[in-house]
Amino acid sequence: MTILMASVACIGFAGSALAQGDGPDEGHDMGIADIIVTAQKRATNIQDTPIAMRAFDSDAVLKAGVSDVNGLSRLAPDLNITNDTQYTKISVRGISSQDHSETADPALTINIDGEYINRPIALNASFFDLERIEILRGPQGTLYGRNATAGALNIVVAKPKLGEFSGYASASYGNYDAIMGEAAVNLPLGDKVAIRASGMHNEHDGYFNNAPAGRGSAGNTDAARLSIYAEPADGIRAYLAGEYVNVDTTGVAQYGIVVANNGVLTNPAYAGGLIDPIPSTPQLENGGVPRNLQFNPPRKSFPLGDLGFTRIKQYAVRGRLDVDVGSIGTLSYIGGYRDVQSDVSQPLNGYVPTVFIQNYEKNSKTQSHEIRLSGGEDGGVIYQVGAFYFRENQYMAQGLFLPLAAGGSYLNYFYRPYVKNRSMAGFAQATVPLIADKLSVTGGIRYTKDKKSALFINYGPRFGRGPTPPPADESLGFHPTPLDDGQVTWTAGVDYTPSRDHLVYGKVSTGYKAGGFDNVSSFGAEKLTAYEIGTKNSFANRTIQFNAAAFYYDYKDQQIPIFLDTNVGAEVVNAGASRVWGIETDTTVLLSRNDRFTATVNYLNAKLTKFYANLLGLTGTLTDSDPDAPGLQPFDLSGNTPVQSPKWTIALGYDHDFHFGDQKVTASLFSRFKSDYYLQPSNDLATRQKAFTQTDFTLEWVSPGDRFSIQGFVRNIENYRPIAFAGYVNAGGSLLINYVYGSPRTYGVRGTVRF
Repeated sequence: MTILMASVACIGFAGSALAQGDGPDEGHDMGIADIIVTAQKRATNIQDTPIAMRAFDSDAVLKAGVSDVNGLSRLAPDLNITNDTQYTKISVRGISSQDHSETADPALTINIDGEYINRPIALNASFFDLERIEILRGPQGTLYGRNATAGALNIVVAKPKLGEFSGYASASYGNYDAIMGEAAVNLPLGDKVAIRASGMHNEHDGYFNNAPAGRGSAGNTDAARLSIYAEPADGIRAYLAGEYVNVDTTGVAQYGIVVANNGVLTNPAYAGGLIDPIPSTPQLENGGVPRNLQFNPPRKSFPLGDLGFTRIKQYAVRGRLDVDVGSIGTLSYIGGYRDVQSDVSQPLNGYVPTVFIQNYEKNSKTQSHEIRLSGGEDGGVIYQVGAFYFRENQYMAQGLFLPLAAGGSYLNYFYRPYVKNRSMAGFAQATVPLIADKLSVTGGIRYTKDKKSALFINYGPRFGRGPTPPPADESLGFHPTPLDDGQVTWTAGVDYTPSRDHLVYGKVSTGYKAGGFDNVSSFGAEKLTAYEIGTKNSFANRTIQFNAAAFYYDYKDQQIPIFLDTNVGAEVVNAGASRVWGIETDTTVLLSRNDRFTATVNYLNAKLTKFYANLLGLTGTLTDSDPDAPGLQPFDLSGNTPVQSPKWTIALGYDHDFHFGDQKVTASLFSRFKSDYYLQPSNDLATRQKAFTQTDFTLEWVSPGDRFSIQGFVRNIENYRPIAFAGYVNAGGSLLINYVYGSPRTYGVRGTVRF
C-alpha cells in the first residue's frame, strides 16, 4: 500500500511541476499519444475502451527484444509465464491452466490477426514485424469465446500499405553469441494493391553450462511472412497472409535432485522438511509428503548427460475480408489455417547419467472461421453479431524412455492417432447510449457448442525391447466418452464518461474453459464469473494518465490433473475452486518533453477455496489421505495459493531524451518487482519462487527523421534467473524434484534502418 501511495504522490508531484511552467501551454509539443486498439473487435482509443488492458506498438516490441511469447513479461510484468519443457503456460490474475494434455485447452485466448490458436505448443510462435500487441485482462467470453477465462492476447502484425514503398532492417549481436535479425519491405502494386514481405532469425548459445552434454537452453528460430492487401473497390478491403516458423534447438536445461530412492532419503538432512499427510495413519506414517523441504539448486551451471532437442515447424495462412453494406454496417470474414509439427526429446531427470527421456511427436492442424456484422457510430447504438467455427485435428505419440536399461526400454508409450476438437458459436453484443456522450450500457451473449472425440492407444512397460517404439496397433485402442457440451457466456456493463478525458466503468462478465476427457473419465468445463470496476483518466492536457481497476473472481470447477501411474498417466477432475480479487493501477507521466515516467502497481489476493489432488510421498503417489475411510479421499489443498500468483507486481520506468543539436539520445530504465509465489498448487516450499527484481537499461541514438537508430541494451541487470518450472515427480522408484530457470543477464547492441 505504501508503494501505491508513492505512485499517487508521483502523479501529484508531476502535475504540480507541469503547472509551474513545463507543460504544453508553455510551447512544448507534449501529450501522451493515442493508442488505437481492437480489443472490442472494432477500433477504439485504449483510453476509451472499458477493458483492463495493455497495448504495445512495434517500436516497443523491437526495443524490448521480444521475439516470442516468453519475452512478453519484459513488457507486461503482470503476465506470468511458466515454461514446462515444450509448453508455455500463461497466468493472468491468478488464472491459468494446470492440464496441458492433448485434450486440454489453455485459459488465455491467443489470436494472430483474428486467427484463433489453441495448442499450448503453438504459443511459441515468433513475434516479428508487428503493428502492436494487446493484452486483455479478465474473461472475454462474449467476443472471444471459449478458453478466454484469464483474458486474451491479440497479436496484430504489420499490414501492407497502399501506395507506399517502405520497410526496415534491424540486427543485433549480444553475449551468448546472440544474433538476431529482422527485416520487412512494403511494395505497392498500383494504387489498390500492396504486398509486404518480412522475416526474422534469432539464435543464441545455451544459457547454461551443462558439460559434459554442452550448453543447454539454446535458441534457434527462423520465420517468414508474405502478405497482400487490396482495396479493389470502394467499401471492400481484403487481406491475406502466409507464415512459416521453424524452431530447431536444444531441449530445455532441467536440473534435478534425487530426494529418495525406494523410500530412503538420499540425504538425512531432508528428514527435517518432511511432514506426514493429515490425518496421519499407520499406513502413511513413513511416507511423508516433501512439503517443507527446501533446496538451493545451482542456476548457472550443472552437469547433464543429454541436452535433447526441440524441433517445431509451423505453417499458417490467414485472411480477412471486409465489405461495407451501406447504413447497416460492415460484414467481415476472418479465417485462418495452421499446421504445427513438433518432434521433441526432453531429458527429465536433470543430472548425470541420463535416466529418463520423454520422447514425443505432436502434430495439430487447426482452422478457425468467423463471420461478423458490425455497425453503429460513436454517440449511437454500436453493435456486432456473428458466428464462429473452430476445428482441430491432432496426432500424438509419446513415451518415457529409459536409456540405461538393457538395450534401452520404454516405461510407457501412448498413441493418439486422432484427437478431434470442434467448436461452433453464435454471439451478439451492443452498446446503447442512455445519455449522449455520457452514459451507456453494454450487453452481450454467446452460445458455444463444443465437441471432442479421440482414439487412445496405451502401452505399458516394454523392458528389453530397445529404443524402437511399439507399433500403433489401433486394434488395441479405445474411444473415450466423447464430449458434447454447450455453454453460455455473457457480459453486462455500464460506462460513464463525465468528460472527454475521464471514463468510469463497471461490468460483470463470464468465461469458461472447455471440458474434455482422459484415459479414465471425462471432465466438465471450468467457469468464471468476474466483477470489475475501473477508471481511465488523463490530466494536465493529457500529460498524465492514471488508470485503475478492481476486480473479484468466482472461479469454479477447475480442471485438476491427478497423476495415477505411468501406465495410465493422469486423471483430470473438476476438483478446484478459487476466490480471487485485486487492484491494478497504471500511471504514465510526461514530466517534460524530455522525461517520461511510468508505474504499474498491482495487488493480487488469490486463494484456493477448494482443491483436491494426489500428493507425492517418498515411495510413490499418495492417492488416499485416509485409507481407513471407504473409497479414495484426495488431499484437500484448500487455503493454498494458486500457481503464479504473486501478491505484488510493481514496475517502474523512466525515459530521458538528451539533445545534441539535431541529434537525440534516449536513456531508458525499466525495473519490475514480483513478490514470492508458488509454481505448484501444493505450495511446497521447494517450489516457491522468492521475491525478485529484474531491471533493463537501454541507450538509443536516433538520427534526424528517425531513419537510423543504434541501441545498446542490458536486460536483467541483476542477472537473476527466476524459477520458470519446479515440480516433484516419482519415476523408477525415485522421488525427484526438477527445476527450469529463466533467462540470465543479456546485453548487446542493435542497429535499425528504416526507409
